[in-house]
Amino acid sequence: MLFRQTLLYLPAQVLGPLFQFISILAWTHFLSPVEMGVFALVVAVQELAYVATTFWFTLYTMRYHDPAAAPDSKRTFLDTELMVLAVASLATVGVMLLLPLTTGVPWSFDLSLAAVAYAITRGLVTHLADRARTEHDTMTYSVLQISWPVLGLVFGMALVVWGKEDAVHVLWGYTLAQAFSLMIAFVRLEFGRNPLRFARAAIAKGFEYGLPLLIGGVFIWMANNGLRFVVEMRESAAAVGLVTVGWGLGLRVAAFAAMLVTAAAFPVAMKRAREEGMSAGQAQLERSGILLLAVLAPASAGLVAIGTPFISLVVAEEFRATTIAVLPWAILAGAIRNFRIHFAEQVFLLHERTRVPLWNDAIDAVLSLAGVAIGLYAGGLPGAVAGAAAGAAISLGVTLLAGWTAYRFTLSFDALWRIAFATSAMVASVTMMPAEATPVSLALAIAVGAATYALSLAAVYPDLVRKLAGVLRSGRLGAGP
Repeated sequence: MLFRQTLLYLPAQVLGPLFQFISILAWTHFLSPVEMGVFALVVAVQELAYVATTFWFTLYTMRYHDPAAAPDSKRTFLDTELMVLAVASLATVGVMLLLPLTTGVPWSFDLSLAAVAYAITRGLVTHLADRARTEHDTMTYSVLQISWPVLGLVFGMALVVWGKEDAVHVLWGYTLAQAFSLMIAFVRLEFGRNPLRFARAAIAKGFEYGLPLLIGGVFIWMANNGLRFVVEMRESAAAVGLVTVGWGLGLRVAAFAAMLVTAAAFPVAMKRAREEGMSAGQAQLERSGILLLAVLAPASAGLVAIGTPFISLVVAEEFRATTIAVLPWAILAGAIRNFRIHFAEQVFLLHERTRVPLWNDAIDAVLSLAGVAIGLYAGGLPGAVAGAAAGAAISLGVTLLAGWTAYRFTLSFDALWRIAFATSAMVASVTMMPAEATPVSLALAIAVGAATYALSLAAVYPDLVRKLAGVLRSGRLGAGP
């Protein structure tokens, strides 16, 4: 079931994050460090606005919304959702208008308007994508996840080429793309009609379940985005733009690798728990964790191995040196944090113990921000990112210890050594043939690394290879005359 659901979600999980990754590289060729910094700050505050206003209800939707419920119950949910989204959009306007007070960047009316429009549409897309996933509507989920990064890059490029190379035009490009995806969602999904008929019991249940996770979401936001604000306060918006490229690439690579296999993981585990008991759901999470690590480890290690020639090829010269210096630490921080959020914390959500992830998120935020401040003082921008990675590592250790203590939840040593062996073999193969800053050389290094990793995994998982071969043979035989 997990593999089938993962394949259904794969286009959205690949194309969306891939274009987010590409966009970070692309904007270095159009935006100055200051404009890149402004764009990064707007995106960061939008994420905070979503977490503060809507995230709790998205969590409630994913945990309790039943797409097969009776018509009256479903209508009540939809009306409640409409009310929450309307109030959240109004609150988002206020949050975005306060942004100029927290930075030293000159703020125009056009920039404020673009920031508000971007934030509202982005928040709606984020929530509705998760509702579509909960309803197993892979088409709508894919449209919402793919349209804004793909068309946003296309529209943004057109606007900066025909207009002005600044953050305002980039934001409007993404806003147009998000508005397009929302129009598709409005056609395919059901929506409430009377927000005044919201269910107080659903709001109360949503806060009870989601409030600890909402607070945890704020802490995660601090861990992911606090670096930008610390750098802006200590340095400048230009420094934010410089560090954002490497930091963003590191986080995006980890998120991309993680989301390849996690879109269906928790819903499948919940289904197992409901049908077969909590132990079956927990076992499903452990299997998902192995799959997550098997994707996350080679993606992260591989980019570190080819980082310098890759950045030299694709990043504008003005951003290049800082990006090369911070990228390994950013990849480490992103990989650790994604593994904690998408694996180590999931067992507590399964058991509805949402306060445990909250404490771990708080530890991550506090230690990451402390690490950023200390690292920035001691080692400049690379030191700041290294400090963030150290905070993430400690938080992961605490979460894994809590999961083992409470539920004996962990990955088996057997799976760990197999994945570590395959990843090490991949890195060794890439290192022995140093890549140059050319498309052909990098493509060859990636191909060799991927082939080495696949063959190494096959060598340490012979039983799985035989099983897959048997499935393929039976499939071919069944398709024959």
